[in-house]
Amino acid sequence: MADSAAIPPPAHAEGTSCPSPGGRETVDSVAESFIDLQRTVRRSKARLLAAAGSDVESATQVLLHTVAAEGPMRASALAASVQADLSTVSRQVAALVARGLLERQADQLDGRACLLAVTGPGRTAIAEHERSRQAFFDQVLAGWSTEEMSQFARQLDRFTGAYEQIHTAWMNKRAGHPDDRPVAHTRTGDRHDPTDSEEGPTA
Repeated sequence: MADSAAIPPPAHAEGTSCPSPGGRETVDSVAESFIDLQRTVRRSKARLLAAAGSDVESATQVLLHTVAAEGPMRASALAASVQADLSTVSRQVAALVARGLLERQADQLDGRACLLAVTGPGRTAIAEHERSRQAFFDQVLAGWSTEEMSQFARQLDRFTGAYEQIHTAWMNKRAGHPDDRPVAHTRTGDRHDPTDSEEGPTA
């Protein structure tokens, strides 16, 4: 369970209101369910990485999917797109290039720079990952009706959008940034994440 004493009350955005006394318990229930989900995802990631072998890890899958979706791009643009530290992304990119999943191409607009592009084997890895993900969620959602899945998807999308907006504003405020720019990534423990249930980055 999250340490509520370590979590200061957030400043409510303009146009929002605190939940009613009766709704407080419901909000607490949602928060606890979210924390449970975080823990489950962490355990799942740990099991996946322990058994990964030659599989592409989830972090590098994000990079592959981003380059595939947005087209050839510089490492700095990739880091900005996934909101990650450039040095971290550069190390992951180097591993993907070494494995033949990404390749560096000359930037036709700037001969001093290079662009990252997905290779044929990289696209194969993406396709395999998507098939595995589809099969996994087919099992997770087995027994759900189409209406239940549609409703859950809509509500989850609404929750995710609100979470991203409020979390960014909250962390920017704590970092002293008045706008909605994402704060720079820091070492664990440098800044308390109000949604985090335990040590380590938010899942």
